[in-house]
Amino acid sequence: MRIYRAVFFVLFSITSFFALSFIFLGPARAQQATPQFLFTWSASNSYVPPSYKGKVLPEQQSKITASFELVSGGKIVNIENQPVYWYLDDTLIGGGAGMQQITFSPFGMAPEMETLKAELPNYPGGYLIHQATIPVINPAAVIEAPYPNGQFSGTSATVTALPYFFSVPANDLSFTWSVNGQSGSNAENPDVLDINLPTGTPSGSTLAVSLQAQNTNDGQSASVSTNLVYQQQL
Repeated sequence: MRIYRAVFFVLFSITSFFALSFIFLGPARAQQATPQFLFTWSASNSYVPPSYKGKVLPEQQSKITASFELVSGGKIVNIENQPVYWYLDDTLIGGGAGMQQITFSPFGMAPEMETLKAELPNYPGGYLIHQATIPVINPAAVIEAPYPNGQFSGTSATVTALPYFFSVPANDLSFTWSVNGQSGSNAENPDVLDINLPTGTPSGSTLAVSLQAQNTNDGQSASVSTNLVYQQQL
């Protein structure tokens, strides 16, 4: 009988230990979970064509707005009284209680990668920091030529300039075109070039089309070229 009582006592002690461990240790571990940052940024004053669906990247004169939410246990954490400090390439650019958003201009010269940090030094669960790398790029231009493999068969071809990441929209840019070294233009639509072939142009002739897009206000520019091939029959 004493043996049974001893075994029962041991089993009861072990069960009680694990039960108490679950009660006291379980919530403590949950409280120690590190909150997650929901971080986002966007660039303004960086023009892209309406058809562009990608991320708008900042150029040197852009404004960048970054913000974050803090999530813990599936819920948004209220940090309105917590000091937040923002750093760009380790230089303090702003801070304050509950400052979850900041707008700033890039440092330095493009192209480069800049590191943005949000720091919460006094968060109750411990020091928190999040960083993101933001590319700062130069403006670019693309010649849109809707011809498979750059080949066309008509007596004319039309190409369109697509500027990207300039600080002004396309209407405020100047476009300089050339074809085989000869200048071309379109007074009505400067971003479009109609190329008319001279009579007797032999099949297989290559047209070297060049474009320079320029912001006349600040001198920003981007150049690009492409080749078109005239084929009498495709």
